Amino acid sequence: MAAVLLCGIGNVCALPLRILIEEQHAKIEPAIKKFQQECSGHTDNQGCKEEHDALVKALNEFVSLVQNGFKVIDAHANDASDADYQKQVAELRAKAQQHLDWGREQLAALQ
Repeated sequence: MAAVLLCGIGNVCALPLRILIEEQHAKIEPAIKKFQQECSGHTDNQGCKEEHDALVKALNEFVSLVQNGFKVIDAHANDASDADYQKQVAELRAKAQQHLDWGREQLAALQ
């Protein structure tokens, strides 16, 4: 997996990490909504407690994945100085920050 993460930004190799983050977000979001609807945020019964614990675990892993994405972006931020490359780096950082903020907000809501 490290080889996939270390591919240059802005090329096809960078896509797997971005796609993985998007896919994980897309899987977690409906699970959170389902938990909120079925359990109203409570963990009184065993099913809701298990769902809560699974969501916390998934969100912690998601946040970690996004943080690792920042490390990859930062490691390659100065690989090229042209404006297009720097624009791509800025866009990747902005999107990663949105994902990180979302993940942290969801975790906070589950606490």
